[in-house]
Amino acid sequence: MLYLSCETEALTGPKGQESLRRLVPRDQVVDSVAFITSEEGGAQPNILHQCGEGVLARRLQSDMKARGFEVAVNGSREPGLKLLAESMIQLVPAEVIELRLNTGMASEHYREIGHCIEALRDQGVLLICLDRLDANGNNASYHQPHDSYIRNLIRQWEDEQRWVNAMSNSSLRGGGSYATNGSPVAEPTLCILNTAFSLGGMKAPQRLFGFSLNQNRQSLAGYGWMQ
Repeated sequence: MLYLSCETEALTGPKGQESLRRLVPRDQVVDSVAFITSEEGGAQPNILHQCGEGVLARRLQSDMKARGFEVAVNGSREPGLKLLAESMIQLVPAEVIELRLNTGMASEHYREIGHCIEALRDQGVLLICLDRLDANGNNASYHQPHDSYIRNLIRQWEDEQRWVNAMSNSSLRGGGSYATNGSPVAEPTLCILNTAFSLGGMKAPQRLFGFSLNQNRQSLAGYGWMQ
């Protein structure tokens, strides 16, 4: 499972294509690809069907509904993610979908969505949490994956999860020693990272990578979870 941060337009060049191919092991069998993205606003998550018969999209819709998330399935006329998936696995996937998250839910909800998606991994689906940067360069407040802010935040999440696990096995459980954070998450990056953290087994990523893509200082960076 991958978390990628990049200007997706930069991935269409030769260096971007080469970097993408390096992220997926040659021996990894991939049937379909599911992208998890986020954008500000929106009332609820939305599944965009990029290509294929729609079986994967409907399966995810059903799984999310069982966990209390009402999600619509819509078609998408944007070829970008389909081409991105083909570049990564070097063949045409059976199906490509995008789960577009809305901002404003609590972090626990994004992690619950991660639990909805994780079952797809065992069914030959490559899961990619894609944090798309603004191609116009309006990313002044954006934190790259290698920034200490993001890395320390994920370590904090991991420590909190260890505490939750420890208390669940303790005679003190239910005593209110740990309070969950129900504050709404406003940043699209943190929405995606919470989902990726859940997909990664509520642990810090085992891999940090970064590639320079062109002379315009555009880059591809991210995390890998060896799940």
